Amino acid sequence: MDHERVGRAVAVVTAIYVVVLAVWALVLLPKAPDGTVPYQIAALVAGFGAALGLAMMAAGRPTADERRMRDHGLEGWAVVDEVREVGAETEVDLTITVPGSGSYPGTVRRTGSVRYEVGATVPVVVDPDDRTRIRL
Repeated sequence: MDHERVGRAVAVVTAIYVVVLAVWALVLLPKAPDGTVPYQIAALVAGFGAALGLAMMAAGRPTADERRMRDHGLEGWAVVDEVREVGAETEVDLTITVPGSGSYPGTVRRTGSVRYEVGATVPVVVDPDDRTRIRL
């Protein structure tokens, strides 16, 4: 899950909701017929929830770049040569092998708690147009 994209989606929906809530409170609420305010509040909350859910679904979709790698990337394998912690990221040096071409070195930066052991063989997908773009 791309937490940055989800965070941006939540921030945008919340900002829009605050504007809608201000317009409702300042313009529509004073003109509301008696007894309809609870239903209007329920509709505002439901609208916020629906918009938030849709935004999070959209944020969770693969990016165009990820879809292109999935559809057109070259599958291969790599041997882990070295693993370094660089702040919150893990930098992994690899020797990559893609069928039909020779082996070559590459480096991948990963976030999260995935652990790699030196000497391990891992599956990779390589961008056919830019062999330095590697997905583990």
